[in-house]
Amino acid sequence: MHQLWQHPNGTYYVLYGPRLRRRISTRSKDRGRAETYLSQFIAGATDPLPEQPTVGAFLTQYEDERGPEVRSPGSLKTSVAALRPHFGNLLPGHLTRPTVKAFADKRLAAGVKPGTILRDVGVLRAAFSWALEHKRIAKESIPKIRNPVPTPKPRERWATKDEARRLIAACQEPHVKLFVTLGLMTVPRMAALLEAKWSQVNWDQRLIDYGEGHGNKRRAIVPLNDDVLALLQAAKQLASTDYIVEYRGGPVETVKNGFAAACRRAGIEGVTPHILRHSGATWMALAAVPMRDIAQMLGDSEATTERVYAKYHPAYLKRAASALQLKEAAE
Repeated sequence: MHQLWQHPNGTYYVLYGPRLRRRISTRSKDRGRAETYLSQFIAGATDPLPEQPTVGAFLTQYEDERGPEVRSPGSLKTSVAALRPHFGNLLPGHLTRPTVKAFADKRLAAGVKPGTILRDVGVLRAAFSWALEHKRIAKESIPKIRNPVPTPKPRERWATKDEARRLIAACQEPHVKLFVTLGLMTVPRMAALLEAKWSQVNWDQRLIDYGEGHGNKRRAIVPLNDDVLALLQAAKQLASTDYIVEYRGGPVETVKNGFAAACRRAGIEGVTPHILRHSGATWMALAAVPMRDIAQMLGDSEATTERVYAKYHPAYLKRAASALQLKEAAE
């Protein structure tokens, strides 16, 4: 148990031990610096040094300077907001395995999913990598941050075509309907779809170019089938911005609420905006579309596509299974 106590002379002390009978001076009369000292002391520092850059300082620099350039600034902001209360007052050297695990345990207890926790920890690593690149920290001072929770299994849930028809029919807002239809029939990532502009549509060749992507999140140039083309042509007539998916005269940051409402009306469970891409890729595999073509539609490597979707192909390992039969083929 630990507690801050201010001496009559103004200096803050950390009280600790049985019944808080032991104390150590923070060497500061400033409450904020004393709280930083307390956090570092709890993390295991024998002589905390509030004057050194804290993890919070690195996170702030990363968010302010790198944030505008990342694919999802809102996602980065959310992760930093989750990391700051737990790690903000600590020094890089305090990011030990138990400290990071304590963060994960607290998030899990609050109902946060492992995938979100791993995303947050990834932001923590990225902040230090960025600081190293910009000479804000020495390489030997960067902590080794291991994943505090297991990596979630790949998504298995995908929407059937019947569910997709019901979902589209249940979309009351035009921008949600357009998002769902494009998500299923052109299989982009959610960010690529929400960032797409009308200038990326080639009407003559019936193509949409989702752009270059970010890092290993590549994007593709995708043909438009008759259903999508008709919907896009109708949406273009009503468009008031440069963005394909728009709402109230502006781009859309998220469709989660409208999407969830449509799922409830359609009586569909376990489907999220991210599953649209997975569903479309699964449909292609079930229709015996070659893995190479599916990979090109997704903008993924053929190896990655085959690892995830080959099992849905009608011919998946059937020849191999037939070779294992002991019974002779009938003459």
